Amino acid sequence: MKQSLCDNEWKIKGFWPNVPLFRNSIETGVEFKGITDWIPAKVPGSVYKDLLDAGIIEDPYYDMNSLKCEWVSNRWWLYKTVFDLNKEMLNKKLELVFEGIDYKAHVLVNNKKIGEHEGMFLKAIFDISDTLKEYGNELLVILENAPDEMSQIGYTNKTKTQKSRFNYKWDFCTRLVDIGLYADVYIKERGSFSVSDTHIVSSVGDRDGTIDLSFMLDCVDDCDLIIDIKLLYEDKEEVIKSHSVSINKDKRRKVKSSIVIKSPLLWYPNGYGDQPLYQFIINISDKNGYKYEKTYNVGFRNLEYAKCDNAPDNSLPYIPVFNGKRIYIKGVNMVPLDQMIGTVKNSDYDKMIKLVKDAGINLIRIWGGGVIESEYFYELCDKTGIMIWQEFIQSSSGVNNVPSKIPSFLKLLKKVSTQAVKEKRNHISLTFWSGGNELADEHGVPVTFDDTNIKMLKSIVKRLDPLRLFLPTSASGPNEYLDINDKGNNHDVHGPWKYEGPIRHYMTFNASDSLLHSEFGVDGMSDIKSNGKFLSSENIVLTNMKDNLVWRHHGEWWDTFDRDTSIFGDIKDLETFIKCSQYIQAEGIRYAVEANRRRMFENCGSIIWQLNEPWPNVSCTCLVDYYMIPKTAYYFLKDAYRPRCLTLKYDKLIYDPGEEFRAGIFIHNDLSEDEYIIGYDIKNDKGDIMLKGGMNINSDAGSVKQAGSIKWKVQNSTGAFYVSLYMDQKNTASSLVISRYMLFIDDKGEGHMLNELKKFYDLL
Repeated sequence: MKQSLCDNEWKIKGFWPNVPLFRNSIETGVEFKGITDWIPAKVPGSVYKDLLDAGIIEDPYYDMNSLKCEWVSNRWWLYKTVFDLNKEMLNKKLELVFEGIDYKAHVLVNNKKIGEHEGMFLKAIFDISDTLKEYGNELLVILENAPDEMSQIGYTNKTKTQKSRFNYKWDFCTRLVDIGLYADVYIKERGSFSVSDTHIVSSVGDRDGTIDLSFMLDCVDDCDLIIDIKLLYEDKEEVIKSHSVSINKDKRRKVKSSIVIKSPLLWYPNGYGDQPLYQFIINISDKNGYKYEKTYNVGFRNLEYAKCDNAPDNSLPYIPVFNGKRIYIKGVNMVPLDQMIGTVKNSDYDKMIKLVKDAGINLIRIWGGGVIESEYFYELCDKTGIMIWQEFIQSSSGVNNVPSKIPSFLKLLKKVSTQAVKEKRNHISLTFWSGGNELADEHGVPVTFDDTNIKMLKSIVKRLDPLRLFLPTSASGPNEYLDINDKGNNHDVHGPWKYEGPIRHYMTFNASDSLLHSEFGVDGMSDIKSNGKFLSSENIVLTNMKDNLVWRHHGEWWDTFDRDTSIFGDIKDLETFIKCSQYIQAEGIRYAVEANRRRMFENCGSIIWQLNEPWPNVSCTCLVDYYMIPKTAYYFLKDAYRPRCLTLKYDKLIYDPGEEFRAGIFIHNDLSEDEYIIGYDIKNDKGDIMLKGGMNINSDAGSVKQAGSIKWKVQNSTGAFYVSLYMDQKNTASSLVISRYMLFIDDKGEGHMLNELKKFYDLL
């Protein structure tokens, strides 16, 4: 039995450090009043949100208000709630559980201290059997001020906590160090036994599927237990297994069981098949009526890993292979959805994962400077076929990127990572573990399994989840950053994060030999509607990060003004600037993704930096802004990730009149083998067809092939010319697949390129 406390009436009050430990002055005996009065609070939630709702702070996301709020994380905060105990739980053995305390807490029940807790990602569990009464129980949680920790610029080897690092200031968010009870709080009955370390492993043979189950039983009394295991699909019972066990008091026993199911439906990542999930129900009861029941969504698949085609001998096997089928990674990097982590709702995850699935994305990398994502998020990915790459809570810090070896940190990292593996390993969507983001040795080379920190994490995964691949870090090297002049060492690489220019950008990605490109991106402005939500009217103007402090506060690294004016010339207004910025972001990301995909399985995938942002930026590398408004880049990426499409390989974005335009046409086919009819045309700025052609070509499933090429002398059109590619299956009634590209003609600053861009957005 479980009693949630989240819907109770909660209050918080702020204090100077240490004051809540005393409650009353030693000298005068007078109660300390606090730096705030009691104000309403929400759990799960964030102290910042409670203060904002109470009118004590201004919206920290608006203009530069966050600078006025930095005091919040330097105070101690006292949470209080009063609750009546469910009558059915009276005289039972009970535990108080906190799913997420950020960061260090002292917990009191009915004026009795029941314990302390440290660690954002560790559950806090306290025995409260002897402290509760039926009515009027008081729960106090004293949160100490947030610990000092490394921001993006700092020393990784001095990291000492397991707290989300991005809150301390990163390139995509301000410094707003979160504090609060950010996940569920509840009381649960602790019966004659408890269940832990549940591990569910599904596999598929030639025809039949198997589920191997193991868990630990701990008994506080002598136990005679009945264990029922059910496997259901769409509410139809497929399998049931029942057996009994006897365990003596204060003993532990590992229980194992195996179930075979005939011809199970197979689970595939998004775009490669369906995601059937079976309900796997574990039901355990003792002779006194105490019951434990837990339901898991289980998918059937075989998961293996393969090296890229023609990969160096020292490379890692980056390709996930589901049920014998190699999966090309079409990924995005995800950061937490909000700086106030506890304010994220399940409906927010619903919206984001719908955008992900609709874009053809099949993998999310959960970045190591953020969080161990929620169970609800994992369940959504199970249902939608989104593979998860989960990083442990470590990230680079610029000055040095060496993983911390501080003994207390390693002890805490071990606890957090062990709990994370045990909790997440039963999700079918989980595909990769990683030691963290951009961790390197003292020479700047990505760490290997020889690093003692990484070696510890690898041993945890090997012991608790041995069938999944553990990567030492991302990028896993030998080069950390893509270097087209160092062929053979671009295995798993990061960068660039900027559009490299109308020539160099295309040269870089055409020449890349990366095996896996696990982080790269291009920056672009947010929508004008979004800017209006967090900028005051005087800041909704055409400006740049250099000249405007508020803009700088909301995206300093990602100023695209010089870039976009160097391409399009004089830009007169903000809305036009946003269109220019978003278009170059979209063009840059699409071309990089398509170039990687043209080397499919020599390159095993792209993971775009980044999907989202946790606070509103004027400009950022995200595809979807803080308000979940997709940028133009989202739609271009959606086209680039289509299971069947045509792409155009070209050398640059801007051409001179009279210059020869050369391009290759490539067909990408993740679906069925067939013969395809391919056509292309080039149109000028008035819509006149200047060149057209076509061909028939056979395409195998899971393949990429050059279908043809184009040569055309650029004529004196003004501003731009347009290349359209068409594809249809010859023997199948299917919809036409179209890819369109806009290439610019240098207008020597006369504004024709800008006019063509405006026409493009008018068509949208």
